[in-house]
Amino acid sequence: MAPRTLAVATSVLDPLTADRLVDLLREATLDAFSRAGGAASSAAFASASPAFWDIMVPTESLEQAASIIRAELAQV
Repeated sequence: MAPRTLAVATSVLDPLTADRLVDLLREATLDAFSRAGGAASSAAFASASPAFWDIMVPTESLEQAASIIRAELAQV
């Protein structure tokens, strides 16, 4: 099986929205998962960057996923 390339469909600022978007994409039969980022600093005395969650999808599904996400976030 050939490796798949992933892309960030969008980034959101809270885990509940990330979970909702991942569930929505999976209901549309797209592979999707969220990846947490930020909220930590590599420097002991530096301020932490804000938390965010990337919604990851296969590159070949990026356009379809982005369309579904835009429609969902427009309703919020």
